[in-house]
Amino acid sequence: MSMATKDRDGDKTRGKPAVVVSMADAARDIARQKRRREDPPPAQARGGVPPGKWTPNKLGLPSEDECPVTPLGIEGELCHLIDSSGQFRSWAASDFSHAGIQALFSVTPNWPQWAWPRYGRAPAASPGQPNPPPPIKSFEDDGVRQALFLACARRGLFSPSDKLRGRGAWSLNGGDLIYHAGEELWQWDAVKARPVLRETGMHQGHLYPRLPAMPSPWTETIRPQDNPAKVLLEGLRRWHWERPDVDPVLMLGWLGTAYLGGALKWRSAVLLVGDRETGKSTLQDVLKELFGDALFHSADTTAAGIYQKMGHDTRPVAVDELEANADGRKVDAVVTLMRAASSGAFARRGGQSGSPTEYQMRSAFLFSAINNPVNAAQDLSRVAILRLRPLEKTKVADKPLVIDAETCGRMVLAVLMREYHRFGETFAEYRRALAAGGHTNRGQDTYGTLLAMADLLLGAELGDELGVALTEAPEWWAEHLAADSLPEVEDAKANWRDCLEHLLGNQVDVWRHGARATVGQLLEDLASEKLELPDAKRDLGLTGLGLLLPGEIVGAEHGYVLAIPNASPLVARLFQGRPWQHGGWKDALRQGPEGIVIGNKDVNRIKINGVRQRCTLVVMGRFGTLGER
Repeated sequence: MSMATKDRDGDKTRGKPAVVVSMADAARDIARQKRRREDPPPAQARGGVPPGKWTPNKLGLPSEDECPVTPLGIEGELCHLIDSSGQFRSWAASDFSHAGIQALFSVTPNWPQWAWPRYGRAPAASPGQPNPPPPIKSFEDDGVRQALFLACARRGLFSPSDKLRGRGAWSLNGGDLIYHAGEELWQWDAVKARPVLRETGMHQGHLYPRLPAMPSPWTETIRPQDNPAKVLLEGLRRWHWERPDVDPVLMLGWLGTAYLGGALKWRSAVLLVGDRETGKSTLQDVLKELFGDALFHSADTTAAGIYQKMGHDTRPVAVDELEANADGRKVDAVVTLMRAASSGAFARRGGQSGSPTEYQMRSAFLFSAINNPVNAAQDLSRVAILRLRPLEKTKVADKPLVIDAETCGRMVLAVLMREYHRFGETFAEYRRALAAGGHTNRGQDTYGTLLAMADLLLGAELGDELGVALTEAPEWWAEHLAADSLPEVEDAKANWRDCLEHLLGNQVDVWRHGARATVGQLLEDLASEKLELPDAKRDLGLTGLGLLLPGEIVGAEHGYVLAIPNASPLVARLFQGRPWQHGGWKDALRQGPEGIVIGNKDVNRIKINGVRQRCTLVVMGRFGTLGER
């Protein structure tokens, strides 16, 4: 299905807005060229002032002709500036060489020669004529350095980690949306009913520097029949989803989340899981067409590769073939980055100079894989897992969704900017529906964001036409997205339970040649009288664990009690390579419910291998009757 499909008004009517937008794009490009300031010859007076004779302003820079390099402030050994082309620079003192200064003033190379001229030898005077003035050959490096250092110092402290805003969507004070398209900023004007242009630079205390251009929003009116959400949803439905009524809507919602991620408090991630020939890579190709340069896309990347390339951008991230059977540390690092990006948390990495590097991701992530690489409960709560089944043979040969790369994404962005004022209330309504379906706060955030974004794109009229239940039918989503029905929720375990089940199910090295391989199997054999109690205590002692009889302590009258020392090198071996290996099992296990986990100091000093130790006690009889969740 194509954006060029005819409608009832005909192609001719549809083409007029495209021509207008194209002409407006060209006009803005010309205007950008004109905005570049004039740079007269260095010997020419500026503001009536000859070279080198200016008066300083509050920053110590020429007041007669504004400096084309903007000092922002200092941070440690760094000076932060905006160069003459509008780009952000963080420079140490050593960067201010002659060539470095030339780079700073590359758009206005004559300006530093006017402000801090370095004169050459005056030519010989003609007979009977006065001596001509010496020519300006370059600029005085020390003068430029001293002035810029002083100006940055007078500006005060400036940290790009919380002031710099890269490409993508951001939220302004008061809740308005602004979109950084690289060369320019865009903001929705409700009176004009269209996006309006804003200059890059400082806005409300944040710096939006000039960066490589990305597609800007559509600037003409988008009629209901031209809304690209219809084409996108109808195209998405041609994939063979496990939940055909739900998954295409969630996928559409991710498109909206991807565009506006930086402006949102929560960015939901999506994982496409399916075998070969299910169309995962084809869908990724559609995303590249839709987003263009606004998308970070890779089939083989690392977490460092993502955040170094992204910088301060809030552009969406799509990673294809993130397989669970690949390098585990590499995959885990990418998933960890997604986890931080969902809430916008800051992360820090050590730098080669000894100073840590701080970065913040505010991007929506999309992964695709044959095998699910996301397993931890804290990650599963941030991801909507959409499962794909093999496409029909007739659909494998046909590209399921064809879009006009020049218009579709820009229209999607414009619709989202137009409808963004509805997001808060719409999001709250979906959260209430999901709460009725048994979702935790995190689940409400993840699925509520996707549904609210799909709602903004579709609207009530288009939702009715396409048969999508929106906020008018919250009970539909409470039923079809009930927490108990979701595989990702089903697979998610509480931390304490995950820790205990690892302990019970992990193979014990010291038993490797015996009849039993795990602690859980030993306890089952003991309960079924296949193993005598003294033998069970002896074998458990080899692992550093203890065992109490039913009723041996108050509160544990039913079933045996497993005693797990709070600190033990033998127990640490059972958790090797797991998050709890360095003694973390104590705090993890004590997150369990009362009656199953006992940490009372009055009863938890247990004798194991002849030594009394403080332990965390687990009543196995009660744990065995615990429900799946």
